[in-house]
Amino acid sequence: MASKVLTIYISSDAIRVAEMQKNNNKTVVLSNAAEIATPTGCFNDGYLVDVTAAAEAIRQAIFGRGFTAKEVIFTVSSKKIASKEVEINYFKNTKKLGQVLQANSSEYFPMSNSGDYLFAYSVLEDYMTEEGRKYRINAVAAPLDLVKGYYEVAEELKLKVQSIDYFGNSVIQLLSLQMQEGRTDLVLQIEKDATYVNVMRGKVLVLQRSVNYGKNAVINALMDVKKISEKDAKTLLSNEALLDQHVTADEYAQTVSYLVNGIGRAVEYHRTKNPGELLQGIKIFGEGSAIAGIEKILQRELGAPVEHFETLAGVSIKGQAALTAEEVLRYLPNIGSVIDPMNLTIGNAKKSNLLESADLNRYLVYALIVATVGSAIFNGVTWYQHKKVMDEQAALQKRIDEIKDIEEIAMRYEQAKEEYEAIKAFDDSARNDNDVALKFIGDLETKLPKESYMDSISFSNGDVNFTLVSGWHDETKNEVADVMVEIGRLDYVRNFVIPSFSEEYRTMIILGYDEEGEPVYYYQQEERVDPETGEHYLVNLDPILYEDGMELPEEVVENGYDLELQKQTTYSVSCHIGYLPEPETEAEGGAAQ
Repeated sequence: MASKVLTIYISSDAIRVAEMQKNNNKTVVLSNAAEIATPTGCFNDGYLVDVTAAAEAIRQAIFGRGFTAKEVIFTVSSKKIASKEVEINYFKNTKKLGQVLQANSSEYFPMSNSGDYLFAYSVLEDYMTEEGRKYRINAVAAPLDLVKGYYEVAEELKLKVQSIDYFGNSVIQLLSLQMQEGRTDLVLQIEKDATYVNVMRGKVLVLQRSVNYGKNAVINALMDVKKISEKDAKTLLSNEALLDQHVTADEYAQTVSYLVNGIGRAVEYHRTKNPGELLQGIKIFGEGSAIAGIEKILQRELGAPVEHFETLAGVSIKGQAALTAEEVLRYLPNIGSVIDPMNLTIGNAKKSNLLESADLNRYLVYALIVATVGSAIFNGVTWYQHKKVMDEQAALQKRIDEIKDIEEIAMRYEQAKEEYEAIKAFDDSARNDNDVALKFIGDLETKLPKESYMDSISFSNGDVNFTLVSGWHDETKNEVADVMVEIGRLDYVRNFVIPSFSEEYRTMIILGYDEEGEPVYYYQQEERVDPETGEHYLVNLDPILYEDGMELPEEVVENGYDLELQKQTTYSVSCHIGYLPEPETEAEGGAAQ
């Protein structure tokens, strides 16, 4: 069994410290744990703004509580850390794999100064293709100044940094111990401010995404929908029976729409990339997994049974770590970092540079030896051989002169490629699904019947909610319903649902039918005079409606006019707009993330 190590995960709201060790069979023994609130202003999206405050908080959390480890592993989460899935050829020597990824880092992460970043990777899958054996790699680039902050915290705590792991890798290392071979599952970690979406094919990660909505977004949405306090919203969301009494199905759908739609987009992307591969189950954990009713709506929207992680396979709780099963799940990033960390460490970066320098020196020595041997051979050849070589050299030089503009073309190509990748990276970061909002409104105006109208509409990063009111129509016609089906089939519209609708009815009196067979309805009329010509004319006002028990006008009775039942429908509609990202080609840097 390996010696104990301290693992630390710092987020915007809490710092979690755990002491553990890994057995030879990859199981983890958690022997001590502590949690403390993150000091205000010391943490910002992965950066430790106030190193001293962070170190002092950790010191208070572990002081006098039996922690003995002298080495530490940090798990880091930040939007500033870029990750990309890459497919490369198989290498028997894993050291060579690291060198290849390091050399090609500029292709995976277009950046102006790669020296300001640390690069690391983890192997997701080793598999065979028609082209041969391949690796599927999760490559990561972290800002150097971000990582340095964690070294400074370790220095203040007088701890040695054993490794620094990327949050996504920590989670996957532990999840792989929980999954079963032969099935595909969706694993959701719903935290306060974000949700992490993982698609697992057996023990292999197929897709990993983060959604910027978590438990807090649901609380805020319910406060807005019901106009209640934060305390009341939390109370309702913690008790399903109470929630059902005070919140309608439509209100609940609005409350969780951003969270569910964000998860749905990630699942839709997976289905697009892996057609025919169905989700067999959904596993949820994290603080947000306790939201009342979340299991039912996830199962309804994503079409797979939902269950909670009750225990963690491969994890043993001993010693002073008196944690409940629910509390252990909060330490998932800590536990996973011990299994197989990515090593986003400054020491490794320096070592890599030294290796590259050593390789260069070795190659220079080889080149010098080859040059010396070549010179000796050259001095020993005959004049005839020398002349033959010179003739061949002249011929080659002539060919080089004929195609010397290729070098300039190649340089222009490389420059254009770099500019394209930089612009594409900027465009991708600036893109928002609301970009197609104008097109969506235009399609609605074009397709909807003129009698219908939009009562309200809202957009938020592609999530659309609107209320549509149809014109009055008889029971046999519903043009709006047909158009709704067309809108749901637009290539940039996804997750199109009508969570609720309502209907109003009225009975119209038909005076007769025009030449085209269309009914002419009975309206209140008012006689008016044209001020220019003095002519009298009649104007239709409100329709005369028939209601139960109402006496019909004599004219209607005498002529036996027909009655027509009409209805008006109000739809509440939600959907997501925005084109799916196009898969990258090999020339654009490997598989799409």
